[in-house]
Amino acid sequence: MDKRAPYIHAIQDAYPDLSIETVQLNQHGQFNDILVVNNESIFRFPKTQREAARLGTEIALLRSLQSHVTLPIPDPLYQSKEATSIGQIFMGYRLLPGEPLWPETLKALKDEEVQHLADQLATFLRQLHTIPVDALEVKLPDFQGCEEWRDLYKRFRSKLFPFMRPDARCLVAEQFEDFLSDERNCHYTPTLVHGDFGRSNILYNAETKSISGIIDFSSAGWGDPAVDFAAILSPVCYGEPFLERFSVHYPGIEALLSRARFYVGTFALQEALFGLEDGDREAFERGIVEYR
Repeated sequence: MDKRAPYIHAIQDAYPDLSIETVQLNQHGQFNDILVVNNESIFRFPKTQREAARLGTEIALLRSLQSHVTLPIPDPLYQSKEATSIGQIFMGYRLLPGEPLWPETLKALKDEEVQHLADQLATFLRQLHTIPVDALEVKLPDFQGCEEWRDLYKRFRSKLFPFMRPDARCLVAEQFEDFLSDERNCHYTPTLVHGDFGRSNILYNAETKSISGIIDFSSAGWGDPAVDFAAILSPVCYGEPFLERFSVHYPGIEALLSRARFYVGTFALQEALFGLEDGDREAFERGIVEYR
């Protein structure tokens, strides 16, 4: 069976006048399947009910952000009808040009070209992190602060610890206990964060050697700005030397780095946890492998 068919049907059911001539399906994402229609539009279909529940908020947020950031972001043009079934819920927007900014691409650039990209990203995050509440036309979930991390730690212990080596369990417990016992890690001013500011969501234009867009705001909300810097610090992303270049356009970034480093250490566990909770065996195995 053509795996694209139910997605195409859902789009045409909501937009019968939309002519669909070519379709490419990408199912490699952990949380969404992507349909590229006519080489000009992206349709994103959540894979889980958790992601589907966030979609309406993300659409409203993206519409609110259009005039507040200088880098291109998705501008939702299409939205599914009232639907509750996975595979029928979607959002659509015009394709943003460019390819993901892979670390290998960054390493091949000249120093001044790398600095230009850092300036663009630092400016974007400063703009995003300083948007006031009353500038948004959508009510985002309340900020949870350390309660969110306490909840994650509890779920790690109950759901992941049974799969982990004893020494790995002790190390994770020590890291969380140290972090959560330091009140400085729980008292800061929350900002609007992207929430998944990694390499696959940062688009790069090789011709202009510049950032051409930021995508996937499904994890956006009120949170610790250090979360977005943690994505940059990740071993599979660009690392601390690149982040140090942000200081010109993002004053005070140094104060966020200790929390960012802690968050990096939770990424694999989060992938394993969400994979386990969503029934995604591959995501679970990727995340848990270094702890077995």
